[in-house]
Amino acid sequence: MHKNWWQLVIVGSLVGLVNGFMGGGGGIFVVVALTMYLGLQQKNAHATAILIILPVSIASAIIYIINGNVDWLATLFSTVGVVGGGVLGAWLLKRIDDKWLKFIFSFILLFAGVRMMI
Repeated sequence: MHKNWWQLVIVGSLVGLVNGFMGGGGGIFVVVALTMYLGLQQKNAHATAILIILPVSIASAIIYIINGNVDWLATLFSTVGVVGGGVLGAWLLKRIDDKWLKFIFSFILLFAGVRMMI
């Protein structure tokens, strides 16, 4: 068992809250937590984050469906792109150096944060 299991439970709770409230984005916190608290390599953290987010995404999606908040046509067309992009991203993750991955991830977060503030 991981010595920091309680920190992971707290981070997991925050991830679930963010993902459920905003419809996504919790994976960012998972990647940061896995690299900082468990010392996972960047690639392993990204891959693990995908699996951690899966159950919360399913649970959140069920609630959104029950509440009638899903645009099914947008979901259909977006899913085609998301699956293709996910396959390409997983393929690239296997081939990119950890340092570049960390840089790209940090740049995207910084860019998104600045863009949202503007």
